[in-house]
Amino acid sequence: MTSEKTKETGNTVLKRFGQRALDYLRSPGRQQSVISSAPTQHVLSTPEKAFDSDSDNDRPQNITSYVAERKTTLGGRFFDSITKYAGSRFVLILTSSILIAWAIVGIVLGAPRNWQIAMQDGSSIQCYISDSLLMRQQQNNCHELLTVLVQLQSRNASYMRMLRALPNDRKLGHSATSTSVKRLAEEDPRQAVNLPTENWCDVSCNWISLAVGSIYALIIYWGGVIAWIGLGPMLSWDNLWQLYVNTATAVELTFTSMFLQNTRRRHMDYLEECLASIIKTDCEIELLLRQLTGDIQPNPTLEIEPQEVATGVRLIDYYADLIGSGAGVFISICVFIIWIAIGNYMQWNSNWWLIIGTYTGLVGFVDGFVLRNIYFREDKMLNTQFNALINADMDISQALDLHLPHQHLAFKKGLIHRMSRSMGILCSKPETVFGAVVIVVLLLCIASGMQWSETAQLLCNTPTMIIEGFLLIVLVQAHNMAHSRRRVQLRGVLLRRLALLDYIKQMVEQASVTQGKTIGDEKIRIDTEVVYMDSIEL
Repeated sequence: MTSEKTKETGNTVLKRFGQRALDYLRSPGRQQSVISSAPTQHVLSTPEKAFDSDSDNDRPQNITSYVAERKTTLGGRFFDSITKYAGSRFVLILTSSILIAWAIVGIVLGAPRNWQIAMQDGSSIQCYISDSLLMRQQQNNCHELLTVLVQLQSRNASYMRMLRALPNDRKLGHSATSTSVKRLAEEDPRQAVNLPTENWCDVSCNWISLAVGSIYALIIYWGGVIAWIGLGPMLSWDNLWQLYVNTATAVELTFTSMFLQNTRRRHMDYLEECLASIIKTDCEIELLLRQLTGDIQPNPTLEIEPQEVATGVRLIDYYADLIGSGAGVFISICVFIIWIAIGNYMQWNSNWWLIIGTYTGLVGFVDGFVLRNIYFREDKMLNTQFNALINADMDISQALDLHLPHQHLAFKKGLIHRMSRSMGILCSKPETVFGAVVIVVLLLCIASGMQWSETAQLLCNTPTMIIEGFLLIVLVQAHNMAHSRRRVQLRGVLLRRLALLDYIKQMVEQASVTQGKTIGDEKIRIDTEVVYMDSIEL
C-alpha cells in the first residue's frame, strides 16, 4: 500500500514538473494583458496629524509620478540595465571612435583582406547583440507607455464618477480658459516634434537621425549597391569584390544599430519628461476633485486585453521574446563558445573567421524583419490606446460642456512620404518575415552544396547584410515618424489636462466664494506627499 502511494506521489510530481516545463516553453510570445490602476490621491481632514510623529507611519503616501514595474528576476533587471547603458552617449561615442580607428588602421595597412574580415565579423557580432538589445528596448518602451496610458484612463474613469456626483449648479458650463493654456493650444503642433537640444552631441544626433531616416538615405544606400554591382565585371566577381560591399555594409550596420539605440533612449527620456508633467497635472486634478466631492473610492483597475493573433504571428512573437530575453543571451554565449572551440580544429583559418560572421549575419537578417514587424504592431497598439484616451477626454469635455484642445499632426502626403510608409508596411508584414526565413534556408542549402567554402560563406553574408542594412534605415525612419506623432499626442494630452485643471480650479474658487470664503482663507496644506485640509463645506 505504501509503495503504491509512493508511486502515485512520484507520478504526480513528474506530471506537475512536466506541466511546468511545458508552460515555460510555451510562455515566450504569449500575448500579455496590461493591467494597472492610477495611484489614488488621498485627501485627509486632520491637519493636526501632519505634525504628529506617531502618525507618520500610517500616513498614506501620494504617488505623483510613474513608478516603473520592477522586474522580478535579477537577470531581467541586469538585462534592462545593459539595454539602457547600450543606448548611452558614451557607447555611441565609443563605437564611433572604434570605427574611426579601424578606418585609420586600414588606410595605414592598405586595406588588407584580414582587416576587412575582422570588420565584418566584429560588425556581425555587434549587430547580433544589438538586435537583442533593440528588441528588449522596444518591448520595454512599449510596455511602459501602455501602462501609463492605462493609468491615465483609470483616472479619467474616476473623474467621470466624481463629476457625475457633483450637482449641476456646481458646474460652470462654458468657462474661460486661462491665457497660458490658450496660447499653448494655439501653437503649431509641429513644434512638439522638435526635441529640446542640450549640447552639440544632441544637435548632431538629431540631425543624423533625420538624415539616416530619410528617403534620401535609402536612395544613396541603394545607389551604392548598384555601383558595387557595376564594378563586378572589373573585379571578376571574385571574393575580394564581395568583401568590399560586406565591409561597407558592416560599417553602416554597426553605426546605424548603435545610433538607433541611442536615438530611442534619448527620445524615450524626453517622453518620460512629458509623462511626468502629465501625471503631475493629473494628480492635482484628482486631488481637487476629491476635495470637492469627498470621494475616497480608489481609482479603478483597467486592463488592455491581449490581442488575438494568428499562428504565424505567434511564432514571430515567440522568436522575438527569445531574442529579447535571457534565453537569447544564453544561446548566443553557447554559439560563441562552440565557435571558439572549433578554432584549433580549423587551424584558425579564414573560413573559421567567416563562420561566426555567417551565422550572426543570417540570424541578424531575420532579426531585422522581426524587429520591424514587432515595431509596426506595437505602434499600432499604442495608437489605439491613445485614441481611447482622447475619446475618454472628450467624454469629460461633453460632461462639463467644456472645450478641450485637440491637436493632430498631419504628415505631408507627398510621394516621398508615401514611398517611405509603403516600404515600412511591406517590411513589417508577417509574410515578409517568413520570406526572410525561406531565403536563409536557401542560402544554407547553397552554402552546403559548396562545402562551406570562403566563397559560399561570402555568398551567405553579402545579400543578407545588404538587406539588413536597408532594414535598419527603414527602422530609423519608422521610429522618427512614430515618435514625432507620439510627442504631439502627449502634448495634446497635457494641454487637455491643463485646461481641465484650470476648469476645476475655477469650480473650487466658485464654491469657496459661494460659501463666503476665498481660496486664501482655506486651511489647505499641500506637500509633495499628501494633502491635508480642514473640513470645507462646499
